[in-house]
Amino acid sequence: MSVFDLVREAGYDREGDPTPIDPFTFQRVMWPGSYFYDKQRELILSACENDETVCVAGNMLGKDFTAGFLVLYFFLTRKPCRVVTTSAKDEHLRVLWGEIGSWIARARYPLEWKRGGPLIVNHQELRKVDVKTGRKCPLSYVIGMVASADTIAAMQGHHVANVGDGVPRTLFVSDESSSVPDDYWNMAQRWANRMVAIGNPLPCNNFFYRADKGKPGTNDKGGDVPREKDDPRGGYYRKVIRIRATDSPNVRLALAQQAAGERPTGEVIVPGVKGWWEYRKNRATMHPADQTVALDAEFYEGLEAKLFPREWLDRAKEYGDELDELVRRGRLKRVARAMGVDPGEGGDKSAWVVGDEYGVLKVVAKRTPDTNEIIRTTLALRKEYGVPDDRVYIDRGGGGKQHADRLREDHGMPGVVTVGFGEGVSQEPRRGRTQYRERVDVKESRYAYKNRRAELYGDLSDRLDPSRGTPFAIPAFAQAIHNQLLPIPRLKDPEDRLYLPPKNRPATAQGKNVVSLVDLIGHSPDEADALVLMLHALLGKGYRPEAGAAV
Repeated sequence: MSVFDLVREAGYDREGDPTPIDPFTFQRVMWPGSYFYDKQRELILSACENDETVCVAGNMLGKDFTAGFLVLYFFLTRKPCRVVTTSAKDEHLRVLWGEIGSWIARARYPLEWKRGGPLIVNHQELRKVDVKTGRKCPLSYVIGMVASADTIAAMQGHHVANVGDGVPRTLFVSDESSSVPDDYWNMAQRWANRMVAIGNPLPCNNFFYRADKGKPGTNDKGGDVPREKDDPRGGYYRKVIRIRATDSPNVRLALAQQAAGERPTGEVIVPGVKGWWEYRKNRATMHPADQTVALDAEFYEGLEAKLFPREWLDRAKEYGDELDELVRRGRLKRVARAMGVDPGEGGDKSAWVVGDEYGVLKVVAKRTPDTNEIIRTTLALRKEYGVPDDRVYIDRGGGGKQHADRLREDHGMPGVVTVGFGEGVSQEPRRGRTQYRERVDVKESRYAYKNRRAELYGDLSDRLDPSRGTPFAIPAFAQAIHNQLLPIPRLKDPEDRLYLPPKNRPATAQGKNVVSLVDLIGHSPDEADALVLMLHALLGKGYRPEAGAAV
């Protein structure tokens, strides 16, 4: 008896009924000795019923074991059927395909064609054969592809024609999803009826992270997204499943024994998933960041993971309230010292930030299709706040150099400075008398940052760091700045230099896991750029008028 005969007996492919066999009936027929615990069953059911399933899991909790079964079940219970599996590295893909091979080898009834089964098994490829006629189905396959620039084009075109029976026939499975580029997920959305992303919550900013944590600047807050209320299918467009170490039946048993006042036995009731003694060891020896990822199945959001942790930004907001109260009571007078200007280009806004040594005083952001408005607003703010012209710093991009030239030549501001975010770090000491130690610090800072953007944002991060003493105010009215700073990660290159993601994704980044600031924030960081320029001016760093400019 073939596997298809068994499947038909269980209810699949009955005349006029295309509904696939239930996955757990299929499991009992083909692998009667296998077992899935509740979280694994939840993952399998979600993958069958919901459009997208994102499984964020700790270590050694059986996610690849489950995914291997899911791929085979899906492929064997519908025809035609196409399944594409991917991961960022070949060694990761080999793990998933090792599980697929193990399920094939352990099946109660033969699955390989050479043993009388319906599958032709090649390296990271399965083809379906009719066991009665010996004909290969030209429309059905399972393939594995490493997510690299060489394979991005092959991610397209895996559609199966909709025959109107409502049976999903295309599946995309992403393994170790924290390392898979967005382009692969986005392309699979065009053809896959069902999509599954599994992986550990390692540091990333791609679709896997955003499915769990949301996308800044949008209505997507992460987590489950139900289908529309009038959809008779019910279920979810996206279902997020988390598998923690404490979900392991072995760990749960020990915890229940503890709760009952008993000594944990450490019994392994489900082989292959996290055991009690290993869990105890991990809790005792792992760094808290590693415990968060490997045991709690959460993305680590500790201070060292963010350039601007929420705690720092909340402190900056509270300090703004304190300063307002001091000014109101006449105990403090604030005098503007610097202004940062980020001219808009394309659809971006133009932004201005005025500040003093205590923090932000004024934020202006608006569309400037008439670029003369950039000049008018800069002059108006300078007049209102009395900012010295040599403390007005303008982003050189977006026409900034031309604006600076006009301010110098036509409006009596010879000291205006332009700054290129992509240029090298500052090499000049800050204004005023420079001590030897400060000159050394300046020289060392050239090796601490990858480029000027990293330096500017790094300076702001240092200024907000509570361990540095006096706070720096970013008041509540500057909430846009808070929103733009919060998602920015703290990244270091192999030379231990701070760097930031590029502002926009380069055109050459297709197929690569490149995430830009615009991707992270949801739009251009206009107000944040103006703020770091203001601080740069306040510190007196980077004073380099262009050749020929009046000084």
